[in-house]
Amino acid sequence: MWMEKLRQDFHLALIVMFGIVLNVMILPFAVYRFVEGQLLVGTIDVLIVMCVDIGVIRAHRHGSTAGVALFLVVVSSIGCIAISYVTGPAGPLWLYAVMLTSFLLVERKRAAIISAIGIAGVAASSLALPELAHKAAFVGSSVLVCSFAYIFSWRAEMQRNQLEVLALLDPLTAAGNRRGMNAEVGIAIAMSSRDGTQLGLIIFDLDHFKRINDRHGHDAGDDVLVQVANVVRATTRKSDRFFRFGGEEFALLVRDTTRGDLRDMAEKIRLAILRGVRCGDLIVTASFGASLLRKNESPTNWQARADAAMYRAKHEGRNRTVIDELMAVERAAELRHAKAANADVGTVATSPSRIIKSLDGRSALESARTLGARRLNNGIVEGRTPPARCTGKPGKN
Repeated sequence: MWMEKLRQDFHLALIVMFGIVLNVMILPFAVYRFVEGQLLVGTIDVLIVMCVDIGVIRAHRHGSTAGVALFLVVVSSIGCIAISYVTGPAGPLWLYAVMLTSFLLVERKRAAIISAIGIAGVAASSLALPELAHKAAFVGSSVLVCSFAYIFSWRAEMQRNQLEVLALLDPLTAAGNRRGMNAEVGIAIAMSSRDGTQLGLIIFDLDHFKRINDRHGHDAGDDVLVQVANVVRATTRKSDRFFRFGGEEFALLVRDTTRGDLRDMAEKIRLAILRGVRCGDLIVTASFGASLLRKNESPTNWQARADAAMYRAKHEGRNRTVIDELMAVERAAELRHAKAANADVGTVATSPSRIIKSLDGRSALESARTLGARRLNNGIVEGRTPPARCTGKPGKN
C-alpha cells in the first residue's frame, strides 16, 4: 500500500528517501556524541532527526509534501549552521549535501535563498572556518555547487513541463486528450462547486468521416481534423477547454454557461464546421450532443449523458445538435402527440394494444401518425371515406 503511494508520488518518495538517509547517517553520529560526552552536539543531532521524522510521517499520512519539504530543508540548514558553531568543520561538510537536496525538494528560488542563508551562517563561524582563505574557498565552492544545482533544477522542471504537455495534448490537433480532459474536468467541477457557476459539456463527432479517409486518404483526413480544431478555437472562448478523444470525436468543456448558451455555442460550432471545413468535393458535417452538469453528478455520468445526446443526433439524421436536458421534454411532447394521434383514430376498429405493438422501435408519435394515415388511406375509419388522391381531378364528396 505505502509502496504504491510512493510510486505514484515522486515528491513524496524523495522526502521519504531524504528521511531514511538522514536517519542512517546522523543517528550513528548522535550515539557517538553521547558516548564521547558531547551532549550538546548529540542533542542537536537527535533534534534534527526527530524533526525530519515528524515531517516525513506527516507527508506520508496527509500528502502535504510542499510544506513538509520546505520544513525539512530549513531544519537541515539550521542544523548545519548550529553544528558549525559547536563542533567546527563538520558543519560546512554537511551543508554541501543539504544544498543539493534542497534543490530537489523545494522550488529552486526558495532553495537558492535558503542555501545563501546557510552559506552566510556557516562562513561566519570562526570555529568552522578560522582563516579568511578557508572562508573564501568555502563560499566560492558553495556558490558553484548552488549554481549548478539551480541550472539542473531549472532544466529538469522545463523538461518535466514539456513532458506533461505532451502527455496531455493530442499531437495532431494540439487539443487536449482524454487524460487532459479528466484533469480539467476535476478542476472545473471543484471550481463550480465553490463559486456556483454551471458547467456544460459538448461532445461532437464528424459525420461519415470514413468516407474522407477512403476517398482521399488518411493525410486528407488528418487535414480535416486540423481544420476542425482551428475552427473550434476560432469560435469558442479562451476559458473553454477543447479536447480530442481520438479518431473524429471531440469534446468542449464550457464554463459559466446555461442550457440556451450551450445550445447556441454548439450550433455556432456546427455551422462553422459546415461552412468552413472542406475536403475536396465532400462537405464536412458534425453531430453534437451536450449536457449541463447536475448537482453531485459524477464526471462519468455527465459525459455519458452528453455522449448519449450526440448519438441521438446521429440517429436523427446527423448534422444537428441535441441537448440532454431537452431530451426528456421532447420525449414528453412525443407522448402527448402520440396520445392526440390515438385520439384522432380512436374510432378505428382496432384496440390500443395493436397501436403500441406497431411501434417496432420507432417513437410513439411516428408510429401513431403512420398507423393513422394508413387507416385513413385504406378507408377503414368508421363514418369516413378516404380522401381523393392528387391526380389532377377533384374528388367527390
